[in-house]
Amino acid sequence: MNFLKKLISITMSLCTLFISILSFIPITKAAVQGTITGNEVRLRSAPTTNSTTYKYLYSGNIVSITNTNKVAGDGCSEGWYNVDYNGQSGYVCSSYVEIGGTSSGASYNRPWTSPKKAIIGGAEFMQDGYISAGQNTSYLKKFNVNPNSSYALYNHQYQANIAAPNNEAKNSYNSYRDNGLLNVPLHFVIPIYNNMPAYTTHPVTGKEEGGTSVVSDQSFEAELNKQGFDETYKVWLRALHNKYPNWTFEALHTNLDFNSSVINEKVSSAVSKTCTACLDANNTYYEAGWGTPNDQTLAFFMDPRNFLMEDSILMFEDLSYNEYYTEDMVKSVLKGTFMEGKDNVDNLSYSSLFMEAGKINNISPVYLASLSRQEVGSTKGLVTSGEEFSYKGITYIGFYNFYNIGAYGSEENPAKAGLVYASAGSIPNSNGVYVGNIGGETSTPVTKPEEPSKPNVTPVATHLSNMGLNRKGTYITNLSLNTTIDTLKNKTNGSELTFKNASGSTLGNTEKITTGTAITFSTGETYTIVIYGDLTGDGLINSADLLRMRQYLLGQVSLSGAYLESAKLVNVSGNINSADLLRLRQYLLGQKDINQA
Repeated sequence: MNFLKKLISITMSLCTLFISILSFIPITKAAVQGTITGNEVRLRSAPTTNSTTYKYLYSGNIVSITNTNKVAGDGCSEGWYNVDYNGQSGYVCSSYVEIGGTSSGASYNRPWTSPKKAIIGGAEFMQDGYISAGQNTSYLKKFNVNPNSSYALYNHQYQANIAAPNNEAKNSYNSYRDNGLLNVPLHFVIPIYNNMPAYTTHPVTGKEEGGTSVVSDQSFEAELNKQGFDETYKVWLRALHNKYPNWTFEALHTNLDFNSSVINEKVSSAVSKTCTACLDANNTYYEAGWGTPNDQTLAFFMDPRNFLMEDSILMFEDLSYNEYYTEDMVKSVLKGTFMEGKDNVDNLSYSSLFMEAGKINNISPVYLASLSRQEVGSTKGLVTSGEEFSYKGITYIGFYNFYNIGAYGSEENPAKAGLVYASAGSIPNSNGVYVGNIGGETSTPVTKPEEPSKPNVTPVATHLSNMGLNRKGTYITNLSLNTTIDTLKNKTNGSELTFKNASGSTLGNTEKITTGTAITFSTGETYTIVIYGDLTGDGLINSADLLRMRQYLLGQVSLSGAYLESAKLVNVSGNINSADLLRLRQYLLGQKDINQA
């Protein structure tokens, strides 16, 4: 066991580079500039909703519009723009692009011209974008499998490094241990998947072994049963409870198939190339020093049961602020790093800054310090020194970024790109240099018009709950046949919903919802309805759908997107085959139902 932990620790210690999958990095020189006005707007390979999604864009992202003449296509009634974002060319629905304009995203107290502004503003960014959105543990920030998250499943994830949650957990654990605070009432939110394997193994170290099968606390056992933990979880949780009876454990039922989740996460996951046995044979990851993990490795890091030991379970800790956090705890995390002392701009201790950031933004300061240590390292570097640098022909000086926010992995230099994000709101001097804070002297502030207050927008998860619908990735399910739009609108705030058919035309309240109907929420997110069995998109399940499935299986017609998803009647995560055809035939004969959930 000790050898196993040591080997994992050695492997994990090499995985400290931050790779963000979320970016708000402006393009500074565009012939025709456009501003993204929605969140998780898809940059696609072609002007159709059936094409490949290259990446997601967010409110305030700046794109270069290749041609202001819109391109006709499927799924966007107003036409598509051909745009370039950070060197990636693609198509964006023009409904979500404003010609000209400036970044309308939240400022988070940018420009970050001092360590204090960067540490506190970055914490606000994480609270607003992750913690309050249902990604409130280190695990969920990397693997977004919370069905109640404000964002689409498997998207909006803080980093690509699959080992990052474990690294953060170990840093936090060392702080709790060193300060004698492992007996505080910590609360953990632990995911449970459907169809989980008996166990998963690391390709180098094998599997974890331990825990206890002995039941010594009947009330605790009853609570575990009530939460829905099976024996493969309980052996670990019993051992933790016996040692730390003040800890509580909450099951997060994802209702997701485990193997399907591994497949979905693979596109946004990376592992250090130092672990050659961890790499996929068809490595596709572009970042230097990082590779695409193989399925075995990714499954190991996604399986919560591999991290239910006291030195790693903190990846499931609820990251909200609590009064038991102390500055001494933060100091222990920062020990041995340049952040052990004071910063030379604010003349304040780094530990006090993380404490203040945690209190203000309702986030664990221990977590913030652990995250920063992982992202910026133990010695002062470019992102923490304010030193001068040039990027894409522009010079900057005096900016800080303690969490590497905006350090998009596909950039020429992710660290510099993150500092460009940190500089937002600043203006160049007469020499064209963006000047932040040099030697404690702050540049002359620029008076900007006050930003309008954010409207009260209902989260997507709330709308879906009101309407009794489920979200599966980019699809919405659990809809009954012959449901009209006004039926759904009457169950929630209908004024925040827009319904369009597959050709992009807005639907009226009395019209029927079918496979392929798109719902756009006030958050800017769009999802597509899937009615299982409605392969033709007419809102019915009849012989026409049976014929369409038979033709698909014979290779006579093609199915894609929501229509392909609607044919998965037996195994929603697998391929369509004769079992799905049989289930549809049985439904038409009145012998079996089709599960729409």
